[in-house]
Amino acid sequence: MSNPIYQRLADNLDDQIRQGIYTNGEKLPSVRKLAQQQSVSVSTVLMSYNLLEDRDLIEVRPKSGYYVKTPLKQSFEAPQLKHGSVTPKLVSTSQLVMDVMQTSSMAGAISFGAASPAADFPIIQQLKKSFGQLVRSTPFLGQGYCTHKGDEQLRRMLAQRAADGHVSVTADDIIIASGCQGAIGLCLKALCKPGDIVAVESPCYYGLLQLVESLSLKVIEIPSDPKTGMSIDALQLALEQWPIKTVLGVPNFNNPLGAQMPETAKKALVELINQYQISFIEDDIYGELGYTHQRPRAVKSYDTQDRVLLCSSASKMLEPQLGLGWIMPGRYMQEVEYQRFLSASNQFCLPQMAVAEVLNRSSFDRHLRLARDTYRGRRDHFFKLISEHFPSDVRLSSPQGGYVAWLQLPAGLNATELYFEAKDHGIIVAPGEIFSSNANKFKSSIRLCYSKAWTPAREEAIALLGSLVQAKINHKD
Repeated sequence: MSNPIYQRLADNLDDQIRQGIYTNGEKLPSVRKLAQQQSVSVSTVLMSYNLLEDRDLIEVRPKSGYYVKTPLKQSFEAPQLKHGSVTPKLVSTSQLVMDVMQTSSMAGAISFGAASPAADFPIIQQLKKSFGQLVRSTPFLGQGYCTHKGDEQLRRMLAQRAADGHVSVTADDIIIASGCQGAIGLCLKALCKPGDIVAVESPCYYGLLQLVESLSLKVIEIPSDPKTGMSIDALQLALEQWPIKTVLGVPNFNNPLGAQMPETAKKALVELINQYQISFIEDDIYGELGYTHQRPRAVKSYDTQDRVLLCSSASKMLEPQLGLGWIMPGRYMQEVEYQRFLSASNQFCLPQMAVAEVLNRSSFDRHLRLARDTYRGRRDHFFKLISEHFPSDVRLSSPQGGYVAWLQLPAGLNATELYFEAKDHGIIVAPGEIFSSNANKFKSSIRLCYSKAWTPAREEAIALLGSLVQAKINHKD
């Protein structure tokens, strides 16, 4: 049986690219033009181009078209993450965390430190219009509090969208919270008491470590792989040795590595928590921002005993200032609801209504497609800049979604020293030591965010950062 038309067309273009008929960086025919040339449908051409994207031969540039992908000057090896003994410990918030948070918004600075979404998408203007229209047309003041679980229309929209991650819930299965971190905080309060042990990925987003510290909980850091995320084998060993109360992780495009847990590992994770009769708090904040056209499954989609509490937010997809998150707490609904009541976590109705309106439009799916393509393009340009300006022996994670990457400096270099040197030049990065309860654990790594549009100033900042690294190498030698 012959291959489908779209695959034959993709194979022909593949041959032409490899033969140099289309060269590196060259624009390919538009979708409509190629459809006319080959006497095929537009959808056939799109499927062909998608297949070539999967083969990493071409890339899409928003509002421009498809281009032959330019190979990097060098390929990057994945970071080597060294982990010591896995034992529970109290988190001690470093002053460095606060310094990074404060300087990331410093006027005039060029920041790669804060993991914030880009603000140059059309959806932001639509969101502003929704706010304005709702203020003029909908009574939201003088109505008392929002419902105890949050705006019903928003919860309905979220239940519908959860199906993309193969999660089946109703509006009544969802609680609105103050951002994703606020949602996770409610889950931890519902599940744990001071002194309990929480298993987290290592490296782990510093905001989650701060949250655990604020609740007087202990963490046990489970080694993570830059590509596949939390080690299930290491988690199992920890569960055998310690009375872990709950597990907290970011399976899809985690922060700070950008790792994606394979589907087999997600299933194994659910089997483990069922075996030990504990819970898993799934931070799915980047789940919608994968670079492929199909959203990865949530761990909760494999949850047969309702032990997974899925938390997410609008902050990475839309805008952090919305302060809007949500929880699908499964069997722990009553406990989480009670903690929401105790924390006075009642959000303003207006942002909930505005987000519900945006989610209800087909334009939101267009926004996600644009965001995924844009972040993938910005990641590729980021890789190109690193390959041009950094020493050849740096190691770099290869995120398949989100917009953060983990860069490991050559052996012996101190990333915290680099942070302060870069800060003196008005460049902000996130030093690796703040992503662990052990300040010495990731001393040679930094996390970089590439969500914002590349400008000459941002490109020059990466070049300067690379020169600072090279200078440290020269000084060491």
